[in-house]
Amino acid sequence: MGGRCSTAAARNPNQDESLLDAGNTAVAAELDTRVIAVADHVIDLEPGAGDASGTVVAAGTPAHVADKGVGASAGYLTAALQAANTAAPM
Repeated sequence: MGGRCSTAAARNPNQDESLLDAGNTAVAAELDTRVIAVADHVIDLEPGAGDASGTVVAAGTPAHVADKGVGASAGYLTAALQAANTAAPM
C-alpha cells in the first residue's frame, strides 16, 4: 500500500481488497481509525519523543487493542469500531 493515503483508499476501497484477495500482504503506518478498525492485525505504538516513543503498548486484532484500553489510540479505536458496527452494509 506504499504511498496510498486514507483519502485515496476511501475513494477506492476495492483496490486494497483485490490486492489482499490476490494473496498480498499490506503493511501500513496508519492514523485513520476507520482504516485501523478493519485491519487484520494492529500494533499500537506509544506516541511521543525520547525513550517512550515507539514502545509497543498493545498488539492484536483491532477489538483486542481497543479492549486493552492502553495507549493514546484505544478510545478512538473503540469509537471507530462502534461506528463500523452500526454503519449500514453496502
